[in-house]
Amino acid sequence: MIIRLANAADIKNIAMREHISEEKIADKIARVEVYVMYENCNFIGWLRYGYFWDIIPFMNMLEILPDYQGKGLGRKLVEHWHNEMKAQGYKTVMTSTQQNENAQHFYNKLGYVSVGGFVQSLRVVDGDSYEIILTKEL
Repeated sequence: MIIRLANAADIKNIAMREHISEEKIADKIARVEVYVMYENCNFIGWLRYGYFWDIIPFMNMLEILPDYQGKGLGRKLVEHWHNEMKAQGYKTVMTSTQQNENAQHFYNKLGYVSVGGFVQSLRVVDGDSYEIILTKEL
């Protein structure tokens, strides 16, 4: 299994499964804010992040393809990102998930704690939902 920073060759693999445009994916790759995971040349998943308040790394997308889920690969990808952020001198990372998603339990197992949330009514997703904000000390 290989985890590495994404490059232009990864755009199509990500775009097929991502809800943002190829242009935005390319921009995130240029900013060095996307990691990809491969096994035997097979694309497995990716992690995309930005910065909350422009200073705290905020993971805003983690996706492991269905055939590879439940094998600990998401954990490995997130832990790789944690190590990279720690090496860059960050002491805290953040993410969020909707209250009705199982992802909150995944993040809790990785040591994230809920620090609040808000009702997400921007119609990014169907209907109103409660978005949970989570942090982790590195």
